[in-house]
Formats: sequence, C-alpha cells, structure tokens
Amino acid sequence: MYETRVKRLLLWFSAAAAAAASLYVALRFLLPWLLPFFIAAAMAAVIEPAVRWLQTRLRFKRGFSSLVLTLFLLFVLGGLLSLLGTALTGEAYALLRRVPALLAAIPETLRALLARLERCAALCPPWLREAVEDTLTRSVTDAGALLGTVTERLLTALGSLVTILPRLLLAAATSVLAIYFTSSALPELRTAITQSTSAATRRNLASLRRVFSRSVSRWLRAELTLCAVTFAELLAGFWFLRQPYALLLAFLITLVDALPVFGTGTVLLPWALVAVLMQNTPKALCLALLYLVTLTVRNMLEPRLLGAVAGVPPILSLLAMYLGFCTFGVGGMVLFPFALLLASQFRRQ
Repeated sequence: MYETRVKRLLLWFSAAAAAAASLYVALRFLLPWLLPFFIAAAMAAVIEPAVRWLQTRLRFKRGFSSLVLTLFLLFVLGGLLSLLGTALTGEAYALLRRVPALLAAIPETLRALLARLERCAALCPPWLREAVEDTLTRSVTDAGALLGTVTERLLTALGSLVTILPRLLLAAATSVLAIYFTSSALPELRTAITQSTSAATRRNLASLRRVFSRSVSRWLRAELTLCAVTFAELLAGFWFLRQPYALLLAFLITLVDALPVFGTGTVLLPWALVAVLMQNTPKALCLALLYLVTLTVRNMLEPRLLGAVAGVPPILSLLAMYLGFCTFGVGGMVLFPFALLLASQFRRQ
C-alpha cells in the first residue's frame, strides 16, 4: 500500500514537472513565434459573421469579402492606434525636450527639500536628531546614484526599443496577411481539422474552445473596461489640475494599474507625498483624492466585471503572480494568473 502511494506521488510529480516544462517551452519560445497566427485566428473568427453576410446578401466571393473586411479592420485599428500614438509621441517628445532643464533643476530642488527636512529634524529630540540627519544625508547620496541608474536604464530601454522595432513591424505585417489568409480559407481549414480528428476528440476540442473563448472574452472585456475607466478618470483629473503631459501620464499610470499587485497608488501616493514636501498641499490633496476616486470606482466595478472568472483562492493568485514574475518578469505576472483562471474554468466543466 505504501509503495503504491509512493509510486502515485512520484507519477504525479513527474506529470507536474513535465507539464511545467512544456508550459515554459510553449510560453518562452512557441508563443512569441506563433502569436501573429493566434491573433489572426481570433480576428478571423471575429469577422466571420460579416464575411458570411457579404457572401449571402451581396453575393461577394469569400476571398474578396475577407480582403475587404481585413482592410477595414486594418483601417479602423490602425487609425485608432495612430491617433493615440501621435498624441503620446508628441507629449513624449515635448517631455524629452524638457529633460535637460528638469535635470538641471533637480539639485536645487533637492537642496531646498533637504533644508526643509533639516528644519523638521531640528524639532526632534537630540537622541533622534543625529539619526535623522544621517538618514537624510544617505538619502540624498542614494537619490543621486538612483537618478543616474534610472537615466542609464531609460537610455538602454530606448535603444532596445529601436532594435526590436523592425521585428514589431514584421510581426504586424504577418498578422495582417495571416488574418486574410485564415479568413479566406476558414471553411477548408475547418474541414481539414474535422477529417483529421475523431468525433470524441472534436467534442472535447469544441468544449475546450467554448470554455477558453468565453473565459478570454470575458476577461479581456473586463480588463479593457477597467483600463478605459481608469484612464478617463486620470485624464480628467490631470486636466482639472492643468498638469502638463496629462495624456501621457494618464496612459502610463493606467498601464501600471493594469499590472497585478500594482495600482494607481503606486504613482499617485508618492507623487502626493513629494507635493506635500514641496509645500504644494492643494495639489497633494487633489492627487490623494484622485487616487481615492480611482480606487473606489475600481473596487465597485471589478467584482461585477470579473465575477465570471473568479473563484480562485487569493493565495494561489499570489503564488501565480510570484512564479510568473520569477519566470518571465512583469509579463508573467499577468500571464500566470490568467492561466490559473483558465485552469479553474476548465476544472469546473
């Protein structure tokens, strides 16, 4: 009996290790290579009703219908992305032009802030004053080193972006062509899959596809809705404050908020603290209020929007986030919890 349990446990661990290794290889290598074709398959499924409508109502051939809808999809998505990209690029360029002036003003700002903090430290008891002053001195030194490190990493990131830009353009062009080819040959592809699989396999694949498509569509719709609401709140708040580069800041903070564990408070609360230290109390209060508004609205909307894909214990979600970060970095923090949600949905079926 004991040997049987040990064998089962070893088999279970072997299967889990094999599944983890397969998942790592699939996410590390296969997913980046096949992502344009996955996008094409999803987009072809989205435009399939319109393709059939053009075939039945207007008597268009399938290839021509697929071409028209692919070009229409490219026009709409490309237009929206170009408008957003133009606005963000303009603000980013204006910000980069001001970077030398901002960097030149940092030492004076730090000196004023240090003097203000030293005045506050002078009110402390003697036994605490020396420790506070030593901490302030080390903080200023560390801040200078941190600024240099951040600047170096930003320049490295910009260089990496320029390097991968041709690959991104190639992936985008491949996705567009794959959408057209997949849509125009969709009936033949379905027939080939039907003929090459058994009836039981087709039923299982159909069940998995329904669960996967339902979970993915609900999750994406919920996340995009939350991001859109957060972006609108931040943009309105920054416009009210007459904050420069409002669009760029709202976009970047929304990206931070979309990451697991992080939120708008990751940026807004330290910003409010700096505003208090710089004796700009009204702006600090507005930033704190903006954080409370975004937090309240998100807490109200998130349970309703993500209720369909909930049901995972928080400790498992935290474990998935940590393992994802250790494996793939920030992207893994999004991918692993989503994979856990999918596994939970499949288990319920």
